Amino acid sequence: MRLLILLLVLVPRSLWAQMDTVWVPYEAGMDLRDGLYRDFREFRSNAPGVPMDRLRDEQGLPVRDVRAVLSRMYWQPDTGDRQVVRPDRLWGFCQNDVIYVAAGNGFSRIGLMGSLCHMVHEVSYRDIDPYLYPMGGVTRTAVVHQLLDTRTGAFLPFLAGGMAEALKADPILAEEFGRLSKKERNKDAVLFRFLHLYNTRHPLLFPQ
Repeated sequence: MRLLILLLVLVPRSLWAQMDTVWVPYEAGMDLRDGLYRDFREFRSNAPGVPMDRLRDEQGLPVRDVRAVLSRMYWQPDTGDRQVVRPDRLWGFCQNDVIYVAAGNGFSRIGLMGSLCHMVHEVSYRDIDPYLYPMGGVTRTAVVHQLLDTRTGAFLPFLAGGMAEALKADPILAEEFGRLSKKERNKDAVLFRFLHLYNTRHPLLFPQ
């Protein structure tokens, strides 16, 4: 009895709550709670800091499509006036069980969910080469592929270096990947193969 009392005192309440939580493997169609994520932790906890039913548009009407009103959106707290949603302070959002993450020019959908997620986004940049564009340069847009490591929250390039960093969590796959030639490691087919292998060995879990 004295030992039980000591444990109750020493173990944080948050840890007891985690021990009671049921974590289940992600699968297509899983019920993910709709709303805005203020940080990576809210995404991993399947607990948007601003639930969908608290969002309002400029007319005060419930928001049905976050993407359509992202720059003109408000949310209603339990008490007080509505507050402006600042897109630049969001990590991402969930809508209809699809995750969108702040990246590049806006918010991009995670195309492949797993412990290692794959996503594609666009990034605009200014090409100011004085020899090609003496009048001031041009704006160009590049398509970027990247990984989201849901173990750490890190965004990694979808290249050999990024995959090698992610595979450090699995020494067996890391060794196998490291034995390949540099040319092989940078092939898309190889990167997607190791992405699939890692996700199969390390399922993405969400609390329910």
